Amino acid sequence: MPLLAHHVEINLFDVIVIEPETMPEHAVLAAVSAVAIGLLVYGIRAAVRDTKAWLGRRRGVVTA
Repeated sequence: MPLLAHHVEINLFDVIVIEPETMPEHAVLAAVSAVAIGLLVYGIRAAVRDTKAWLGRRRGVVTA
């Protein structure tokens, strides 16, 4: 299985450039990416949940 982060370069406004070269660097980048994606998914899920609860309160529907 090829490494997913093998050809990744992160360039933030020409200030921070991250180019993993060694296996530990690839592992750290993969872990950080997994955490970031997990937080994004959780945030989207929480926003949908809270929006549904808010709309339910406006309509007078009780949700658990």
